Amino acid sequence: MVYVFDSSFVGALIIPDEKNPKTREIRASIREDEDIFVPRLLWYEMTNLFMNLLRRRRYSENEVMNLFPLLTAIRLTEDPETGIEYSKKLLRLCSNYNLSSYDAVYLELAERKRAMLCTMDEKLRAAAKKHGVAVLK
Repeated sequence: MVYVFDSSFVGALIIPDEKNPKTREIRASIREDEDIFVPRLLWYEMTNLFMNLLRRRRYSENEVMNLFPLLTAIRLTEDPETGIEYSKKLLRLCSNYNLSSYDAVYLELAERKRAMLCTMDEKLRAAAKKHGVAVLK
């Protein structure tokens, strides 16, 4: 099977006070020969999430820096898709499902890779189901 992880799912995997037994169980069930794709956007979203952890004083800078190696351990494969035609596809998804462009990136990637979309975001989950993309239960 092929998977697409969004930032909400990755955050639930690695941030100590957001860890979710369900996400860890799913991650543990993924075999070494199965791919986990993420868009380039994930790195910006994770940095933003980490910055918010610092701003809200939930974690120290040292603790946040220690989260970066956990990202490497997940075995994420970055998808390089970009450009005008890609942006047009995203705009259609945004328009059809009232999504942000950030959420549309994950939906488009899951559709293109015929992957299981792993997200904690209910709006994105609902859009994926309507669009015919497999979603983590």
